[in-house]
Parts: sequence; structure tokens; C-alpha cells
Amino acid sequence: MSYALLIAAGMFAVVAGANDGSSVLSAGLGPSGTRPLVSLGVFLVALVIGPWLVFGTGVATTLAHGLVPFSGPDTDRFVLVATISAMMVVFALVRAGLPTSLTLALVGAIAGAGLGAGLPLRGGELAMILLVGLAAPLVSAALALALSPLALRLSAGARAEGTLLRWHRGAFVLQCLAYSANGGQKMLALFAVAAGTASGGVVRDPWYLALSLPLLFGMGVLLGIRNISARLGRGILAVRLRHAAVAETCSFAVVMGAGLAGIPLTMSQSVAGALVGAGLSESRTRVRWREVTRMAGAWGVTLPASVAVAAIAGLAARAA
Repeated sequence: MSYALLIAAGMFAVVAGANDGSSVLSAGLGPSGTRPLVSLGVFLVALVIGPWLVFGTGVATTLAHGLVPFSGPDTDRFVLVATISAMMVVFALVRAGLPTSLTLALVGAIAGAGLGAGLPLRGGELAMILLVGLAAPLVSAALALALSPLALRLSAGARAEGTLLRWHRGAFVLQCLAYSANGGQKMLALFAVAAGTASGGVVRDPWYLALSLPLLFGMGVLLGIRNISARLGRGILAVRLRHAAVAETCSFAVVMGAGLAGIPLTMSQSVAGALVGAGLSESRTRVRWREVTRMAGAWGVTLPASVAVAAIAGLAARAA
């Protein structure tokens, strides 16, 4: 067991809670009036039961074994390089005011660490991840454009608020499950390598990981609560309940589909795309295009920056 990697993986889980938690929770909290602790509780339960009991660990296996064939006694060292590099890139972009994807940063950092270590990179796997990542916000936007007229009709009825609220609550649960089947498994991949449960080409999710990871993630959400509050008032759309329900439904479909195929995908890209589609269904002016541009720019910088930082660090670790 690598204690250095275990500590870094714990820090990564906390960072994931602060970064990813705000993306998932912020879209629905404001318009629905749902209590944050109730939403957080649902989120954490989904993180426990998703990979452990329902969906398996396909995405975690892709991250641990599918991109770079790490093996031997140096595996922990280079996975540690990737973990630290991913967090460094995300911290730098957040400090620059650019919201980014921790999943995308980790994918790039794993690829970069493998290159620095002199290991072969499985280009087909990386290309598929990039292709799905590029398509996800577009597919989510298209789904939201198709679904938004129904949400708009439901919002005009006498019982509109109750109907939309039930839709939102159900879609939020599904969205949390989708995160557990996909983006949430990046934490599991790192812990599994550190704890030795990623051997044989398959990542296992023993009970002690299934229970401890959500606790660390929840700590990160609580530490990033100010970020959630900020996003409630400064997103790509002035979100109403119908927008939240549509965005959660569409992001669930896209992220869950990728997760079942074992393809890592960030939830924030799908949520952002769905919100853009929901806004466009009403008026082009409803979308805050400056925020959309900032997010797209951050995503575009994240992968090459992570590859470069991790490759340099991997070369240094290899020479040490």
C-alpha cells in the first residue's frame, strides 16, 4: 500500500467534492428550494451504491488500466504524479477564474505521466474519451432543445409547480446515480491503485472504499459551499425549475450512457450543454454566452496543460 498515494487520493476526493459537487448541486438548488443537506445526502448515498451495488467499476477500470499500462513497483509513483499534476492544473485554472473539469484533468495527467514514464499510450482509448467529451455538451443541448417545450407546457398548468418539482427531484436522483457511474469513479480508481484493489486489470470496490470515498467527497462539498452559492447566481443561465429538471434529465442520459460504456465523462460539460439548450429553446438572449465561452476555453486548456505538467513530472520521477 502506498501511503503517499493514499493521502494524495484523499486530497483528490476532497477537491472533487468542492469542484464537481458545486456543478451537480447548483443547477437545482436555487429554483427548487430544496434543502442543501437533503440534496447532499442523496448525492452521497448514490456515490455509495452506484459502483458498489449497481453499475460496477467500468470507468474506474478505464482510468486505472485503459489509458496507460502501468505495472510493476513504479505504478504508485507515476499514478501519484498524475494525481498531483491534475490537482495542480485545476487549482491554477480555478485561481485564474476558469471553471474546469477534474475528470478531464485526470485523464490528461494519466496520459502525460505515462508518456513521461516511457510507457505506451493507448491512443484509441484516449481518442474515444476526447470524442465523447466533445460530443457530450452538444448531445445534451440537442436533448434539452427537444425536451424543453414539454417542460414549458407543464409550467403553465394549474399544478405546474408540483409537477415540475416531482420531475426535478426524480431527475436529480438519476443525475446523482449517473455521476456515481461515471465521474465519481475517478476517485475510486486512485484509491484502488493505492490500496491494491486494482490488480488483474479490474478495479474492485470493497466496502471500506465504498463508504470512505463519499465521506471525503462530502467534506469537499461542504468546503466548497461558497462556490455552490456563487454558481446559483452566476451561471450560464438564470435557472428556473423547468430548466433544472430538463438539464438534470439530459445530463443523466448522456453521462450514464458513457459510464455504462466505461468512458470517463465530466458531468459539468453535460449539465452546461443541457442548460444552453434549455435557454436556446426560449431565446438566444437567455444564455450568458460569455460564461459559456469561459467554460469552453477552460475545458480546451485543461487537457493539454495536464498532459504537459504530468509528462514533465513523470520524466523527473523516472530520472530520480
